[in-house]
Amino acid sequence: MRKHQIHHLLHFIFSTEEERTARRAFPTHLNFLKGRKKVLWCANDPFVCLDPEKNPWGGSTCCFQRFCKDILNDPDHCGSCGRVCRFGFVCCGGNCVDTRNDPQHCGACFEKCLGENRCSYSMCDYGG
Repeated sequence: MRKHQIHHLLHFIFSTEEERTARRAFPTHLNFLKGRKKVLWCANDPFVCLDPEKNPWGGSTCCFQRFCKDILNDPDHCGSCGRVCRFGFVCCGGNCVDTRNDPQHCGACFEKCLGENRCSYSMCDYGG
């Protein structure tokens, strides 16, 4: 085994479960989905999430339990840190919405039903 492989193996063995979970955690911002998954650590500086100079993914994040969280799309931090959307609701632009019945977000965020059409079962003008 090479020196760097041993280093990574030892780091994994002696890391805490929380650190291992954080490394494989779901991305916390839409831009994290481009390329490799990235997580921004904010334990030492909670304002790093709001600083566009330090946070390359924008300022629409907050520091929650040492990591920057996306407040525009994360249903567990919708609009602000720790604000959880109810079951069945989705975070769209910082607002919890019901994409099954909301004509402004029908089936997905910002998918509007045309005219007077209603949204039912995530479809515009369902049944007629």
